Amino acid sequence: MRKTDKVIALGLILGAIAFVIAAIGAAPAGAADYTTGFKAAKFLVEVKGIQDSQLHRTREADEACEASDFSIGREHLAFHTTKPIVVTAIDAPGGGFNPEFFAGRQLGVPTAATVDRSFTPVINAPRDPECGENGGADPGSEQVRPDCGRRKVRFPVNLQYGRTNHDGLLLSSGLTDERFYEECPSPASIESFPWLLVEDTAGKYIYAQLSQKELFDPDFRKWISIARGSRKVESADEWRRTTIRWEVSFTRIGR
Repeated sequence: MRKTDKVIALGLILGAIAFVIAAIGAAPAGAADYTTGFKAAKFLVEVKGIQDSQLHRTREADEACEASDFSIGREHLAFHTTKPIVVTAIDAPGGGFNPEFFAGRQLGVPTAATVDRSFTPVINAPRDPECGENGGADPGSEQVRPDCGRRKVRFPVNLQYGRTNHDGLLLSSGLTDERFYEECPSPASIESFPWLLVEDTAGKYIYAQLSQKELFDPDFRKWISIARGSRKVESADEWRRTTIRWEVSFTRIGR
């Protein structure tokens, strides 16, 4: 997801929202309108999803004395809220900006995640005896031990409406760096953990549909929205594929 898409609404209304958040604490649960023209509503929110990524390298040796590489990498990510959390949706006057979602006083939704990552190196050395050993390994070097496997991590996610699809919810990762694996390659760059897939192969955003009008209508009580998508990236020497499915449920608190 483009960085500007992730922060544009917050950047435009952050100053005005500050005092609205303070007012929420004193307002009745589920209160929908304020004299400032802002709309706010509280919900119990649950999020869960799975993401699978694969990497297949297809590097044929260009020269007789080069090695080929047909290594395979896989990753499975599963995440969920451990219990429903209270989220406040705040809409600016006149509907000029998309609503923002706050969990307590913070943007984002905390989830618990399990990551399973594997990597199988399949490197074929040259067989031509004329190639020699190309120097071989450094006798003083230590063998690198792969640290693939399962990790249980805290995984914050960002929930927001799209800039062009105003009834489409987007989910993105709240993590921005890789801290859990040092010697186990990521199978799909920014399309695998610690990232979530947000664009499909055609470059279109992966949405879960939820009408903003219904979200702030007190007569609507509960929604479950589902998103699915996939992205495949190919180059001359490898291909990567990631699929994702996630869902979010909103249950209104009060009116």
